[in-house]
Amino acid sequence: MEVLELSAVALAPVIFIMTYIYLRDEYEREPLKYLIVTFVLGVLAAIPVIYIGRFLQTTFNIDKDGGFEQLIIYSFFVVAFTEEWMKYLVLRWYNYPHKEFDEPYDGIMYGSAVALGFAAIENLLYVFTSEGNGLEIGLFRMFTAVPAHATFGVIMGYFVGKAKFLPKRHPFWERMKGLFAAILFHGLYDYFLFLGNTYLAIFSFTALGIGILLAQRAMKLHASISPHREDDSPFA
Repeated sequence: MEVLELSAVALAPVIFIMTYIYLRDEYEREPLKYLIVTFVLGVLAAIPVIYIGRFLQTTFNIDKDGGFEQLIIYSFFVVAFTEEWMKYLVLRWYNYPHKEFDEPYDGIMYGSAVALGFAAIENLLYVFTSEGNGLEIGLFRMFTAVPAHATFGVIMGYFVGKAKFLPKRHPFWERMKGLFAAILFHGLYDYFLFLGNTYLAIFSFTALGIGILLAQRAMKLHASISPHREDDSPFA
């Protein structure tokens, strides 16, 4: 029974947010099979992230408890960069060339799918490897880490979706905007949490709140320019 409870707490926010973003695509929703594949690739992306993170820490002697500079490097480089880069690789090399990626909002949809796949496995690991307080950790992450991963995925996906349909032939820098925006918000969110100071943690949630507002705006903007949108208004 405990296994079911912990699994439900870990996965419920993932399912809820994924459904919310999916339903915001009002005009032509993505085939579920491609979203599921993207989600699974997000889960699998966690494996190289673990090993790359350990390699970076060992090679460059990075210690998150080693002071101000070390914590910044750990937050932005070891954690944020490696996690968002792996998500970007899935989005760029699996979703981006796919024929089903046929409107800007699809970048948001696939970006959130890969991010929530990563969040799902991360959540399960946290709740099942904690020492007796998995439920409390799951409930905390339900309102923090899971929405954060989804937000980073939406922001990255917004720029990737925009890049694919730019009239000019230089989409690379637009995609990079998405990657680095996700790294920036992720790094800020993690850094102030890793400080372990209750008062400074407010800056983590401020970064998350701003990110959520931007993600909401991104979804609205891309939905409004969908080529599949049909406006029945005689004044359109």
